[in-house]
Amino acid sequence: MVYFLSHKNEEIYSYTYRALNGDVSKIQVVDLTRDSGVRVRPGYSYYGRPFEPVYVPTKIMLSGPKRPIPDIYDAFGLLVSAKFRDVVESFEPNVHQFFPIELVWEDGSHAADRLWFVPCNRLDTVDRAKTTFEFRNVWFLDGSKKELVFNRSQIGDHHVWIDKFIVMPNPAISERLKAELDAVGITGAHYQQFREAD
Repeated sequence: MVYFLSHKNEEIYSYTYRALNGDVSKIQVVDLTRDSGVRVRPGYSYYGRPFEPVYVPTKIMLSGPKRPIPDIYDAFGLLVSAKFRDVVESFEPNVHQFFPIELVWEDGSHAADRLWFVPCNRLDTVDRAKTTFEFRNVWFLDGSKKELVFNRSQIGDHHVWIDKFIVMPNPAISERLKAELDAVGITGAHYQQFREAD
């Protein structure tokens, strides 16, 4: 199986957040070169390529009541704990980016230390013969009952990646990586499961 990884929001309200330094509007990937996948544009979206670090914030303010911050949180992208980073690094050392971020409350007090997680594998991993979505140079996952199927040989030995042909992707992760994240008790994770074929 392959899983899309995102943040499972269990908070009562949708609380706002804002960067206290850096300039999120100027963040972009290091390499904007076109390839056969989804066009890589300036901005902090996940394209499977590393970010230039210069404008990445180091401090983000969270609104709302003081509350526990899970291992995976969503603010501009996936903010993850050191425990999450250690698991990913044990599978794919020195591949992905983890930018240190301090989360603070509106009164300035410390909320949590997290890392902005940037997946840096850009792959073509969808099985075109078995997937029932229509491929029109890219995959538009429209929420219909069609099936998205991944191909093991195209994934190879990767454990975290962005599929370069999926519009607005979440990071995809391997079953082995998900099992290890579960084993260490990672909180705040939401997984969407997809079939994997030979």
